[in-house]
Amino acid sequence: MISYRIIHHIPGRIRIEVPFIKKLSRSELLQMSKQLSTISIPEGIKDIRPNPLSGSIVITYEHGKIDIIEYIKTVSSNMEMQKLVGVRD
Repeated sequence: MISYRIIHHIPGRIRIEVPFIKKLSRSELLQMSKQLSTISIPEGIKDIRPNPLSGSIVITYEHGKIDIIEYIKTVSSNMEMQKLVGVRD
């Protein structure tokens, strides 16, 4: 599973520290963006904004429409599986 830590969470907005984002090169960031764009974003997610400088991601969502913690766990697990099997575009 991709390592992450919840930094701040209020209903409707969560900031997650994802340390490996800081270590990515520009081309790796673009590749990650492509991978994220292929992930189905469920109803209830309004916005996902990565910040490679701080190594964090902010997700804005509709509280009560989605279990945001389960969503984060699923995405983290899926990204790790793609890394392990070498999924490339």
